[in-house]
Amino acid sequence: MPLDLPRLFLGTLIYNEPMAALDDLRFERILRGFAGHYLVHPLSQTQFAFERGEGFDRFERWDAFAYVDGGTVTRLRGVEPVRIETSGNIRHFPAPWTALRFELNIRVVLIFWAFALIIARSFVGGDWLFWGLGFLALYGAHIALIRRSLRAKLKRWVVRESLN
Repeated sequence: MPLDLPRLFLGTLIYNEPMAALDDLRFERILRGFAGHYLVHPLSQTQFAFERGEGFDRFERWDAFAYVDGGTVTRLRGVEPVRIETSGNIRHFPAPWTALRFELNIRVVLIFWAFALIIARSFVGGDWLFWGLGFLALYGAHIALIRRSLRAKLKRWVVRESLN
């Protein structure tokens, strides 16, 4: 699923991050990773919500994901069940986990870039089309940085702590 553009311009980033190995242990590690920085509310075994809370650790200073105020994370299954045939028996298993769906609240980023460009336009002047394109470029770059930062965090959170 590509980005949901209508919701994106309302301040909600919704997209799927493909990830094949999402068993319960790895999903629990992802939940604990979010819990280190956010207040987490498990909604089911396949979904949790997170939001900013008082007294939680901050991310690194230049981390784009630090401006996400909350959202939900959902594990998604594939469409086709797995069919395994062993010694004449056919067994069907549920489709494997294929992706994580993120619904991230980034209204702060949207409002920041909109106000920054309106203030800059009022001091410098110029055509509104130029400033609108500048807004789209900055907002798009910030969204790309948020996705890249989250992808790096997921890699770190999913890794096993020890081989013992």
